[in-house]
Amino acid sequence: MTESTIRIGADVGGTNTDIILVDGTEEHTYKLPTTDDPSKSTADGVLEVCERAGIAPEKVDSVLHGTTVGTNAVIEHEGAKTGMITTEGFRDTIHIGRHRKSHTFSVQHEIKHQSDPLVDRRYRKTVNERIYPPGKVVEPLDESEVREAAAELVDEGVESIAVCYLHSYLNTAHEDRTKEIIQEEFPDVFVSTSNEVVAQFREYERFSTTAINARIAPVMSSYLDRLQERLDDYGFEGADVLIMQSNGGVASIREASQRPVTTLLSGPAAGVLSGQYTGKSSDEEKIITFDMGGTSADISVLPGRLLERDPRDSEIGEYPAITPMLDIEAIGSGGGSIAWFDGAQGFNVGPKSAGANPGPACYGRGNDEPTIADAQVVLGRIDPETFLGGELDIDPNLSEQAIQDKLVDAVDQERFSTVEKAALSVLDVANSNMYQSVREQTMQRGYDPREYSLVGFGGAGPMHTVDLAEELDISKVLIPPSPGIGSARGLMTGDIQYDNQVTLSKRLENVDGDELEDRIESLTQRGAEQLRSDGIDVEEDAIFRKSIDCLYEGQGYELNIEYTGTDGDWRSRIRDQFEEKHKQEYGHYFENDPVEVLNLRVAASANSVEYDPVEIESGSEDPSHAETKSHPVSFGTSLEPEEYETPRYDREDLRAGNRIEGPAIVDEFDSTVVINPEWEAEVLPSGALRITR
Repeated sequence: MTESTIRIGADVGGTNTDIILVDGTEEHTYKLPTTDDPSKSTADGVLEVCERAGIAPEKVDSVLHGTTVGTNAVIEHEGAKTGMITTEGFRDTIHIGRHRKSHTFSVQHEIKHQSDPLVDRRYRKTVNERIYPPGKVVEPLDESEVREAAAELVDEGVESIAVCYLHSYLNTAHEDRTKEIIQEEFPDVFVSTSNEVVAQFREYERFSTTAINARIAPVMSSYLDRLQERLDDYGFEGADVLIMQSNGGVASIREASQRPVTTLLSGPAAGVLSGQYTGKSSDEEKIITFDMGGTSADISVLPGRLLERDPRDSEIGEYPAITPMLDIEAIGSGGGSIAWFDGAQGFNVGPKSAGANPGPACYGRGNDEPTIADAQVVLGRIDPETFLGGELDIDPNLSEQAIQDKLVDAVDQERFSTVEKAALSVLDVANSNMYQSVREQTMQRGYDPREYSLVGFGGAGPMHTVDLAEELDISKVLIPPSPGIGSARGLMTGDIQYDNQVTLSKRLENVDGDELEDRIESLTQRGAEQLRSDGIDVEEDAIFRKSIDCLYEGQGYELNIEYTGTDGDWRSRIRDQFEEKHKQEYGHYFENDPVEVLNLRVAASANSVEYDPVEIESGSEDPSHAETKSHPVSFGTSLEPEEYETPRYDREDLRAGNRIEGPAIVDEFDSTVVINPEWEAEVLPSGALRITR
């Protein structure tokens, strides 16, 4: 792949599709509603941003894409009709799951993987084969049973088959041969083997992850084919199309089609990268990213580095998915989240969303339920004249009517006695939900949020970020330029990356140095081949990050440490690294307990083209040249509302060095920044706003 000079990032959200074009030192952005087939809104948006920038499609070098197609298929229990072939006696592994229950004493709690199985029981077939650790074949694969099982599944209309054998991570021969047989007999059927998807122990999680991959592979492959065809039709044949993965790296369409399970947190991962970039460009290393769009809010903590989700918490739609993914917490709180009373008159905001169509009540498209966006309109924070650059007409009267009918008239409570108080109640509850989520991600895990900067982006994020910072006692907020397309910008900063792993599962004292080196080298070569397939000069540009998972014998979960080779007293070095990490994570370590080397990992990557936008023009501290108007805006809480005469500023007219005293509002095409009373914003050379108490 040649180094790109013109790149386009396209991030598909539940409500809108965000586009950014970077041409050397120039940026162009665009936002449009997500269509039922996201490949259409993506391709249309890519073409539109080129036309606005005056750039011919054939001049574009790469299109980077964040997608929710795979995620939605899992959450909404859609996707291909999926079958499974597994070892005799293990047909019900993905039904039984773990003995641990999320609601231990509830006899009525619905267990998702049982009520909505990834693979229905009648489509789970078993064959005779058995491999014992450390990879010894004790019962050969019965190939006639494989052919019979595959034929039965295809006769039932199965489109995709997951092949999951016991201990296949130690010896892949049986799974590999099964895949060959199915492809020989039924070449149109998708096949996912567990050793290709996630070569690790823990059969329940491995089987579940492989079943997810099998279920969404035909959907994702079809979607990516349609996207490629649309882009080709529009003249982008020469552009490399790269897909953001959950690990924060990008992959080719080929790899994403084969292992779509790696894309389940595609869009949110790009958002985290965007937040990290904003922090670095503002000389802030410890940050909390807060990405709030129309449907949900994504939160991640970066204590100077990207964090990977713990395997025990790694799931999508309540199904385990042990693929490398950044540590991101998502909650159903977005600009389109609906405010409602339950049967006991308890007040709720979200997770149900009005989406983009019909959207909030103020859109005038038929929804009469009040949303967070409607509350912001009523409080005067969203300006109908400048919303989305004036391209979308919104009616404040419809927001007021929805809040009056559904909230004020619904209960006899002081907090809902007026439309303004009811609107502030909506924000109180929404902000409280987000506060609890950040608190779980920080304080409950040993991170003090007061030591961090809160980076707010997404279409709705900058309206809530300062409120959230006040609740968390955070003194510094960062808002990037064009925050509404933050995740699309994050696509610009991702490297091409492929993660490969294998389980070793031996006591440290019993690990052979030569075997360890051979296994790591095998993973390295696999990653190198993946990069070569993308046209990467491996000798010149590839980076290989090698690590191992260790745990004390008998522990349930492992910790990842850097692999530094087998020179010198390497066993002592591994133990010291592991115990230092254990003390950091848990506050203690066990000096005399045996340590086990569980998994070996190699992340193969190649640096992307440097993303370094130009600095904005400098000016004085006085921002008055950018002021557009002034009007009353409500702040405070539903019990103590306060109205302030509040100036509004056009962000495009702001200059580096300008200082804005709160209360104030900054308008731009894709978002609105709310600066609360007793806070002050400074415009940084990067164009970001640093808002401090």
